[in-house]
Amino acid sequence: MTLATAPLTAEHIPEAAALLDRWYNRAWLRPAASSTGEELLGKILAEPYVEAASARAGGGDFAGYLAALPLDAAEDEPAALDTHPRSALVPFGGHALRSGREAEALLSLYTAVAARLVEQRRLVHYVDLPAGESAAMVWFRLGFGLAQVRGLMPVRPRGRQPRGVDALTIRRAGPGDLDRIGRMAAESARQQQRSAVFLPQPDPALTALRTHYSGTLTDPRSASWVAARRGEEIGMVLLTPAQPSPVLPEPCVELAEAYVAPSARGEGISRILLATALAWAYDNGYRHITARWHAASPVAAGHWPAVGFKPVAYRLQRVLDPRLH
Repeated sequence: MTLATAPLTAEHIPEAAALLDRWYNRAWLRPAASSTGEELLGKILAEPYVEAASARAGGGDFAGYLAALPLDAAEDEPAALDTHPRSALVPFGGHALRSGREAEALLSLYTAVAARLVEQRRLVHYVDLPAGESAAMVWFRLGFGLAQVRGLMPVRPRGRQPRGVDALTIRRAGPGDLDRIGRMAAESARQQQRSAVFLPQPDPALTALRTHYSGTLTDPRSASWVAARRGEEIGMVLLTPAQPSPVLPEPCVELAEAYVAPSARGEGISRILLATALAWAYDNGYRHITARWHAASPVAAGHWPAVGFKPVAYRLQRVLDPRLH
């Protein structure tokens, strides 16, 4: 049966939010306790320049909705390291589809919304959604692929610690370590230019990343550590409070940066840094830790699941042919 699409407006929020709640329940999670589906959708529709559409069956039944937000990242912002400077994002809560009509509804909705995005020359489209093959499959059929994974791990009291590494020392970083933390964060980002991630890492954004954590290193809710051996700094880890998200419980801390020099990998240094960070997180009231990694990273894609992070969310991506310009 053909679906009719129309703009999604505030008057549609109650029935769209009801569908969102059922959609998230099927995806094994609910919006955060402090936010109902109606509140989440209301915030999305209140964003400037949102492109949103709804779909109905011939009998008037609500079949789904889709909302995309514009993303603009300046070349000298760290966000430009992971995100195309002129793109669009379907955020968490930005779509919901009626059970049994997912593929049909999403095709109709994406056709309507994508046409407007392409008119704005936004040719890279992202989707954030709960992890799960069934939730992602309808997007895969439209040409989207898995770009990033968000993992989650419980923070527990100190248990069995990883084996030590000869001559390794770990110390807490402070404001005076900004140059060290920034240098290693930039080096970690620069490696995303390589196979099989192949992400451009603009020099202005890498330069900005070097000073990005100046406030973090003075924030008592955050913490960082530097690993050294025989006077050489070879790794670091940095934690910050996680941003509220429907896929993350509270209280949760973010593994914002982690780096081990290529010459020192394979010795267990990352596990020691992580164990140090987890002990601090538990003592400071955090009960979960989250990390995000590129699905095509030959280092991160295997390492973070191996140390205990379970996927809870995906970021999908579709890059349209630039000849459309």
